[in-house]
Amino acid sequence: MYHPSLEVMMHAPRISSKERPLAALACLLSTLGAAGTASATGMQGHIYMAQCAAEQVTDTRLRAVFDAHLNDLSNGAFFPDSGYTAEDHDQGEIPHWEQYVQGYVELIRSRYGDKPLENPDAAAHVAFLMGLAAHGITDSTFDSLLYERADQVDPGDMDTFDMAMDIFLVHDHPRYYLPEIAVDTQTQSEIFEQKIAHPVTPDAIKKAMSTARSGIFLVAQYLYIGADDYGKRFPWARQSLRDPRTPGGYPFGARVTKGYYREILRRLDGNSSADGVVIGAYPDEAYPLVTLDNTRPDGRIVLFFGEGMDRATIDDAVVTVRDDAGSVVPTKVSVYRGDKWANVVLVTAQEPWKAATKYTASLHKSIKTLTGVSPTEDLVFPFTTCTPDSPGGDCAVPVGPPPASPCPKLDDAYTTRPETVPPEEEIPPPPTNVNPVAEESGCTAAPARRETNAGSLLALAGACVALVARRRGRRF
Repeated sequence: MYHPSLEVMMHAPRISSKERPLAALACLLSTLGAAGTASATGMQGHIYMAQCAAEQVTDTRLRAVFDAHLNDLSNGAFFPDSGYTAEDHDQGEIPHWEQYVQGYVELIRSRYGDKPLENPDAAAHVAFLMGLAAHGITDSTFDSLLYERADQVDPGDMDTFDMAMDIFLVHDHPRYYLPEIAVDTQTQSEIFEQKIAHPVTPDAIKKAMSTARSGIFLVAQYLYIGADDYGKRFPWARQSLRDPRTPGGYPFGARVTKGYYREILRRLDGNSSADGVVIGAYPDEAYPLVTLDNTRPDGRIVLFFGEGMDRATIDDAVVTVRDDAGSVVPTKVSVYRGDKWANVVLVTAQEPWKAATKYTASLHKSIKTLTGVSPTEDLVFPFTTCTPDSPGGDCAVPVGPPPASPCPKLDDAYTTRPETVPPEEEIPPPPTNVNPVAEESGCTAAPARRETNAGSLLALAGACVALVARRRGRRF
């Protein structure tokens, strides 16, 4: 895919062969970073959370699917963002939402029968579906809590936040995972056209996935070495990203995703029950409220759903919060994104939380899924607030090493950096009729760990478009 920023790379001053790749990439990234707004985490992070959730699954049928089709799960996990590299922005936007998930569920059931997990031909599609669903829900777990808090406390420009998260994961973990492209482009095209009424060609899907995968490669091969620079911009996020105590961090996202897998499996089985439709809640026993400040993003109650919910049944009365004396806490209830396919609800208290107090949030059974089904009884979510170190203070910040990872097998894998860069060829000088880019553009170079040829560098530079693909503002 052509991008005007490629000219910046092609017409840059000549530099040594060892500096050449990162210099070009740095200039390109600084140019691309000038447009759009960032949100959420990067593609490597989405793959990580999808895999971490998969490791925690205990259902034997789903366990077998994930064990046999990890690569399909991983492809699904970066599929939604791949669409942002296409000319059609909605190719990326649409698969983030429950409408696409539901359309995929319906297609699998119509193609493979009422019990698709009993049909081995459906397994790759089930894994891919779970991956793309994981992507959508972890955008919401991450954005509603960690991203919004980082925006308050970290000094960096949030336009580079999503890429920084992938760089931290690859560098600090380390996490050098590269999926091989595996996508049934015809099936995905059918979902776009038949279920969404938004045609996208198989070729457009193929190109987008290839570009996005190259972006994942770039971070693992080159850009991860800039972690300390990004760490100066986002010190809190870097420290908190993989900490199991952080609301909205990767372990939190994987925990919610595990519940999403359970509910999608229910839907694939044709079970319409809404009794387990809440797949995650913050705060809860594992993730206590981290502040008494009701105005902070992590001072809100957040409910995550495993199915699209009917917005007509979501209002201020659908959730009631009471303290340990039984007094009702005034709250405002709102939908977090999702258009009519809402699957995240925010509950904002209208007064500060009281210290050392047990609260109960009750979700009324009047709420309905988009299939018209309600829970058989109210769903109750208790939580207890902290005891500050001093009267009038706030909750203490966690200290000491974080708890153990919820996905230790995953964390022991993919720690070797890919070594797949072609040998070097000489890059011809820039055209004589083009003025070179001034060095004061802010681009900096660092020695590359490997050398590369002109063709591969152009391909990698083009792939940067995927790496820094912005959501350009969520519409919902």
